[in-house]
Amino acid sequence: MKKLLMMVFVLLFTTSAFSQGLNPSDFVIDPLKPFVYLKFDHIGPRKPHQDGEGKTGLWLKVVNNCRLSIAFRASGGLPGDIETNVEDEVIEDEPILTIITSVQEEQEYTKDLKRRKESLKHKPTGYSNEVSGVAIVRPGKEMLISFPLNHVDEYWYLRVKFAFNLNNSSIAVGPFTYLPFDVWDIPKNERCSNLKVFAPCKPNSL
Repeated sequence: MKKLLMMVFVLLFTTSAFSQGLNPSDFVIDPLKPFVYLKFDHIGPRKPHQDGEGKTGLWLKVVNNCRLSIAFRASGGLPGDIETNVEDEVIEDEPILTIITSVQEEQEYTKDLKRRKESLKHKPTGYSNEVSGVAIVRPGKEMLISFPLNHVDEYWYLRVKFAFNLNNSSIAVGPFTYLPFDVWDIPKNERCSNLKVFAPCKPNSL
């Protein structure tokens, strides 16, 4: 439903804009890329923000590739932080439909289900604060953000939400767009150097 509402909003926005003689380039800065997206930056040291967090983080950049400012819910960081602390959600991946044609495939499928069930016991909840501020990303600008490394895994991914900064209540009431990021968005060399956290790297994997 949320995705449908967002699609309707974007459709109405673009239809209204283009009916007034505007071109796509009047909205998107680089037409070869999404109007807003998350870009992998690096995996490295990060100050824990909550009890139980590891000291290694996933560092990303929000890229605003449109000609409107966008807003994120954010909270105050720790002294010396270089990143903006935005809220995120950790979402379980939907199981992939599997067609089993042999006893061996059934055994592998059963093992994977057990591994999935055990792994999901340790799925984090993401960052959310009752009291938060607003982080604004201007057109054509980037914002560095970070999360604990375990916010992405073989069985879950993270997502952050933003709203167009149209007025003071935009980030409170939306409508919102969600930016997902999962383990497979990390370059293979980075992913494979963190096997204890990420999905196994197979010779033919991407």
